[in-house]
Amino acid sequence: MRSAIIVSIFLLSGPLALASPKDDPGGRGVLAGMQEGDFFKIYPQEDLRTFRHEGQDDWLTYNKPINDPFHAVITFHFKNEKLSAWKLNDRPEVVKEYLGEFCFYQEPSLTYRAIKDVLMRMPYKDFLNVTDRQRPVLFTEFYVEGTARFASSTEFIVSKDDPPCCKQGFTLVKLGMSLGLARTPGPIEGVVAHEIAHRVLDTIRKGNVNCDAERAANRLIKEWGFKEEFKEASRLFGQKKGDPAACQEVPHKTNVQ
Repeated sequence: MRSAIIVSIFLLSGPLALASPKDDPGGRGVLAGMQEGDFFKIYPQEDLRTFRHEGQDDWLTYNKPINDPFHAVITFHFKNEKLSAWKLNDRPEVVKEYLGEFCFYQEPSLTYRAIKDVLMRMPYKDFLNVTDRQRPVLFTEFYVEGTARFASSTEFIVSKDDPPCCKQGFTLVKLGMSLGLARTPGPIEGVVAHEIAHRVLDTIRKGNVNCDAERAANRLIKEWGFKEEFKEASRLFGQKKGDPAACQEVPHKTNVQ
């Protein structure tokens, strides 16, 4: 995908675990100091989950290391094409790299901060689901005013070394300029979490585009811990009674109070 981008990892084990000749993550014969070319004979590039390149540093992330009971993601760090370290489940790095490829907002925008926070806080299983590059969630701007209301372009560039992407499709989340009404990330987090919940629930693929699906997404984000953000989003951006196609919340026994 976009050149000079990409993704990696997850969080489980504290600070970055430095590799040593005695270490062998996954039992595949990977050792510190290994050349990147030799490494790819063990971990093929086509199996990459995500990656990042920055100067003389490369971060390469793979799914399901062998002998890992936690079904973890592992990230390898190369410096000057030599393996220097690795880490399991480094979620902050995964988020950083994922957004570098699949989010068209940039820091320090509130929308970027909101997307980042939702990905950091949502349950780990669902996080792994929506950041899978075989079916990623893309976050892009949706303009209703200004010059871009007439036309805007977004382009992905694929290089020969990029891992496969979007083989199972993708979800495009278009976030409107009206989110600029927010003065803090909270209300935007409520909106972002709601849209990601639709992806987790497979609302569109199941053909459930109705008010029941909207309420199900709201219940899910409350279970994720975004109850206050949902309230803020409803107050600032929510549809009002009488609006076309407005879906009103109704009591539900599984709602998080």
